[in-house]
Amino acid sequence: MVIANSITDLIGDTPLLRINGITGPCDAEVIVKLESFNAGGSIKDRIAKYLIEYAEAAGSLDKDKTILEATSGNTGIALAMIAAAKGYKITIVMSKRTSEERRKLIRAYGADLVLSPAERGTGGAIEMKRSLLEENPEKYIDINQFRDPANILAHYQTTGQEIIKQTGGDFNMVVTGIGTGGTGAGISLRVKGFKRSIQVIGVTSKKGSSIPGLRNPNEPNPTQLFRPEGFDEIVSLSDDDHPAVKAVARGAAKEEGLLVGMSAAAILHIALQKAKSLGKGKKIVAILPDDGMKYLSTDFYSSNLPQSD
Repeated sequence: MVIANSITDLIGDTPLLRINGITGPCDAEVIVKLESFNAGGSIKDRIAKYLIEYAEAAGSLDKDKTILEATSGNTGIALAMIAAAKGYKITIVMSKRTSEERRKLIRAYGADLVLSPAERGTGGAIEMKRSLLEENPEKYIDINQFRDPANILAHYQTTGQEIIKQTGGDFNMVVTGIGTGGTGAGISLRVKGFKRSIQVIGVTSKKGSSIPGLRNPNEPNPTQLFRPEGFDEIVSLSDDDHPAVKAVARGAAKEEGLLVGMSAAAILHIALQKAKSLGKGKKIVAILPDDGMKYLSTDFYSSNLPQSD
């Protein structure tokens, strides 16, 4: 039995799962990478670990500083978890439209939580974070998931490499979400470096749409990590796509026993579409950022659940 020395040792090496019940007999094989198996429950554990450890190595982070970051939720949870394990103070800025479960998790790890106006979304949280930094630059260290190349490096060195190792290199396509852009950029660099013919499909939201974790790169406060040249195709989802995304989430839960998060459902939705066009004999790896446990209080799942008598 291997005993981990730190919670950060339990980040990465997440499993792959073959989808069986919601694909057709003529479809490509869909394999999902379950990032909910990370210690903090999401893919953002990977970048939180890299962001903090690289700040430590650079000498810019010490116990007198307070880590500050804006997030749609999962990065905040991951940073709060690792900060707690390492003994750092942390403040997370998040939109009021995020789920109650995410807020409670961040507070449970001992982090301070600042809520920005719901109507401004993650962009509003970024603006509020910027104001806090300007007001008190000596207090905070800016851990910036939208700018720090450690975000890309985390997925190049871990996620992308794990996919190649776990599949033996036998796959034709990767479908991943676009939020900060780091996941897609890192995975694309790794898998296309391994085999140029592998397609990388990015899933994002159209401007004004609201799928947590997916962000239109052209919205205000853009990420500096988005690398469009790393994608063979970018699919943008609108609010009109939400019923189909919810149907995929419902099918995954009832047919596969797989409870997926909102962005994960969107990514799986596109992966299932690509499975039909790619056809039998091909393999698709879909990166599912988290599970559905943090969304049960939202309309996304409450409308999918049967009503009690």
